[in-house]
Amino acid sequence: MRTALLAFLYAFVVTPIGLLRRLVRDPLSRRWDPRAHTYWTPSAARTR
Repeated sequence: MRTALLAFLYAFVVTPIGLLRRLVRDPLSRRWDPRAHTYWTPSAARTR
């Protein structure tokens, strides 16, 4: 019973929320930009 409830919650609550969030914004900035010279993003400098 618990497995069926968790599967239901995942299928009808978690998945739609994730899909809607992807429609609003791109969390990994993976959109293609034809004007971009490079997609490299410099990492933050390390501090010791």
